Amino acid sequence: MLPSNREKFSKDKLKFVSFELPPALKSPNVACFVIGESLSFFGSWMTQIALVWLVYQLTNSAILVGIAGFTNQAMGLIITPIVGVLLDRWNLRYVLLTTQLTSIVLSSTLTFLTISDRINVTWIIIIGTLQGTVKAFDLPARQVIIPRLVDKKADIYSAMASHSFLINTAKFVSPMIGGLLIATSGAASCFLVDSISYLPFLSAILTIQVKPVLNKLSDRKAKIWQNLKEGFVFAYDFFPIKAVLGLQIVICFMAMTHVNLMPIFAKEILHGDAKTMGFLMTASALGSIISGFYLVFRKQAIGLENIVARSAAILGLSLIIFSRIQNLETCLIFMFIIGMNTSLTLASISNFIQLVIVDENKRGRVTSIFTTGFLGILPFGNLFFGGLADRIGVTNALLFGGACCIIGAYFFSRKLDTIKRIVHPIYVDMGIVS
Repeated sequence: MLPSNREKFSKDKLKFVSFELPPALKSPNVACFVIGESLSFFGSWMTQIALVWLVYQLTNSAILVGIAGFTNQAMGLIITPIVGVLLDRWNLRYVLLTTQLTSIVLSSTLTFLTISDRINVTWIIIIGTLQGTVKAFDLPARQVIIPRLVDKKADIYSAMASHSFLINTAKFVSPMIGGLLIATSGAASCFLVDSISYLPFLSAILTIQVKPVLNKLSDRKAKIWQNLKEGFVFAYDFFPIKAVLGLQIVICFMAMTHVNLMPIFAKEILHGDAKTMGFLMTASALGSIISGFYLVFRKQAIGLENIVARSAAILGLSLIIFSRIQNLETCLIFMFIIGMNTSLTLASISNFIQLVIVDENKRGRVTSIFTTGFLGILPFGNLFFGGLADRIGVTNALLFGGACCIIGAYFFSRKLDTIKRIVHPIYVDMGIVS
């Protein structure tokens, strides 16, 4: 009787483990990639936090903090749409190898300049611009390659959710460690860790197997501008993608910019230092990782549009309440909610887009449009809210952003029925629903 009970327990345990593991991560190909990239994101987030704090420490100016954030990501708006066309033509493995090697050089340069006490705002803006250019190629390339790593189309959602989850895990760890490193060893230690963090991802890129995509001959011969126009026309004509991209622009401009305002909020409102900022960012990142858990372990891919509408509304309300609080403990609670719903909104939009794209030859272009909304709109938001915080105060700037998010969520929610009707046949073809 005892052996049979043990055998039953062993089977149940294996069944439980198999149930818990996301389908896409059962593939060593996908697991190797997403784990490697999460380590590189760990360093990237740490550098972003260190740069913002360093600019504010050097200048004590909210406007210059906004300008630094703008230059770090402005190139995304200029070149990312064209990058999407190129990604549909180029070898994605070579693109990712180039971006990682360039990122190592830039982070190593920041380390040297900071240690040698030669760092200034001019250098930060120059290197930030170069980093933004690299991101314009790197981020969409990562998203485009993931669907080409999975064995079945039905696993695309699982792979994208795992991608978002592990990135958010990096977001959770890096602010906590980054804030402590800045307070104890200075910003240079963050830049050094960033330089090293790209090495595991380089190894993963060399190891993975990428499914080839055969482009049509006419696509290969077509001019870049014609391909670019095709991508925008497709995104505009396909109503579900147009709707989620519209909301994404609102969230990136009005809500994502709160990250750049945290050094100001920590110092002026909470009367804290780098550790205070680290606590706030860690609370936000912890919320992000919880949202990642939720998306990874959802039993079905459908319903992402509902998540987008709800989380965007909760995000706006949380920003409004957060802006009125001056107590650190309460601020941490609402930063957790803000981080959770920011990631839940943007990750759900990203997963939704990858799920409903049926034409592989346009995946790079549509993904680049999404990335443009993230990298391209965000710097203008940083610039706008840096100036707004300088004029009306950081708390009122956060309140304004929250109110705009609620308005955006309301208009998006009115489109849900139309979106569901259009995407249902796609889910049927993929075998997600019957």
